[in-house]
Amino acid sequence: MALPGRKPVIAHVASLSVECADCGRNRWWKADELRRFGVTGNTPLAELSGRIVCSACRADGLPGTAVSIQAAFIDERQRVRSEAQMLSEREVLVEGARRA
Repeated sequence: MALPGRKPVIAHVASLSVECADCGRNRWWKADELRRFGVTGNTPLAELSGRIVCSACRADGLPGTAVSIQAAFIDERQRVRSEAQMLSEREVLVEGARRA
């Protein structure tokens, strides 16, 4: 995650959820898949809203700019994995205790 006082950049992101408010299309993109929009690792997340558009809406002749972007940070993904592993181990212990 970004240091206090610094804006988060693409390099801190594991993936992005991009959802179009007009057509409801939702896609998950990895940071390296955004190069076609001119996004680099140093691009601040706040600048993405002006660069990413919905290709389905553009194909239908609509502006396609009503998108919402949610970032999943690298540290957050690791946190979720460790929580899932902890819960999995806890379930195994409970099941073993019932059988005894």
